[in-house]
Amino acid sequence: MYIATNWGLQIALFTLRQEWRGEKKYRINTTSFSDLSRFKITGNQLTHATEYMPVNYFTIEHLFTHLPKQATQRSLLDIGCGKGRAMCVAASYGFQKVIGIDFAKEMIDAAEKNLVVTKNIHPSLQYQLTWADISSLEIGKDVQTIFLFNPFDEILLKAVVQKIEASLKAYPRELYVLYASPRHEDVFFAAGYDVLYRVKKYKFLEGIILTKKN
Repeated sequence: MYIATNWGLQIALFTLRQEWRGEKKYRINTTSFSDLSRFKITGNQLTHATEYMPVNYFTIEHLFTHLPKQATQRSLLDIGCGKGRAMCVAASYGFQKVIGIDFAKEMIDAAEKNLVVTKNIHPSLQYQLTWADISSLEIGKDVQTIFLFNPFDEILLKAVVQKIEASLKAYPRELYVLYASPRHEDVFFAAGYDVLYRVKKYKFLEGIILTKKN
């Protein structure tokens, strides 16, 4: 109903079909729309956050399909991981280590349940979940792919980009950013990132793969 009201009936029906297909395919439970103000939040960044809504399966699958295969050999970091959809899907595309951070305790608990299911399907999967806001975010040298589904506003995104840049300076490597619903992509462009791939369907389903070589 939220999507139909705000984006139109056509995209709502498309999303509904994608949700049914994706949840069944990956055997997870990540569908919902939530007002974060009713959750147990750590830190003081709630005013900069967006409502919880999982990335559309159409978008995330297209991004993973066009991500260079060598990226799956290292870790994926999901910033604002919610219930873990992107991490669970990543396992099906070859990632063996995924890391998620979210400032809502209920989201981390739900992600844990979904990742347990995914690990039963992909036993080699290693995952790490952290209940924290981005003030404590650390981007390790093994992280080569970062996923974002428009989790917060431009102010916090600039802080995230600064942390990414610090990690690249300390550990030079090629990095990929999968950015779904890229409302603030100019923040990455200003930092020297290029678009490797872009997918767009209807008016509101969009995702890009950004890359930067250091």
